[in-house]
Amino acid sequence: SGKSTVARVFEQLGALVIDADVMVHELLKTDPMQTKLVETFGSEILAPEGAIDRRALGRIVFENSDARQTLNRIVRPAIRAEIRRRIAEEQAHGHQDVIVVDAALMVETGPTDLADVIILVTAPPAVRKKRIIHRNQLSEEEAEQRIAAQTPDTQQAQWADYLLENTGTQAALTRQAENLWNQIVKD
Repeated sequence: SGKSTVARVFEQLGALVIDADVMVHELLKTDPMQTKLVETFGSEILAPEGAIDRRALGRIVFENSDARQTLNRIVRPAIRAEIRRRIAEEQAHGHQDVIVVDAALMVETGPTDLADVIILVTAPPAVRKKRIIHRNQLSEEEAEQRIAAQTPDTQQAQWADYLLENTGTQAALTRQAENLWNQIVKD
């Protein structure tokens, strides 16, 4: 949808960005998480070198909502805890006035109670599908499954303080993000 573009703009303007996707990748490399996921979903989610094969895991959880909920119950508490820890660490050291959590599922994953502002970045479904296919090397069907599993934009918008609609170019989204930054930082 463009959330990472907006996060990069905010970072260039002085914010510290905590990338939840990077956290998930790191979390999936830990022995306790790998063990729990293999116990839950089976050894078919392991790549030949023994790491979690995210694509194989994705196929399981995006084809089955119960499996997706199980994965969320396993992973989300650890992500919430790590986000909280990172924010507290940065605040304790006085490093940043503005901390941005770049997370696709922030409202579902939390911790929204630590957020002063929630920004939703949306894009038309066809644009999202094209990006997911390109970025994640997925089939059209796999991309559609992932989009269908997401909370609808209309529901997410109810939780957001600001909405950025990414319907144009990257330059246009960058301008929207810069304008929003100026509006938020002034407040």
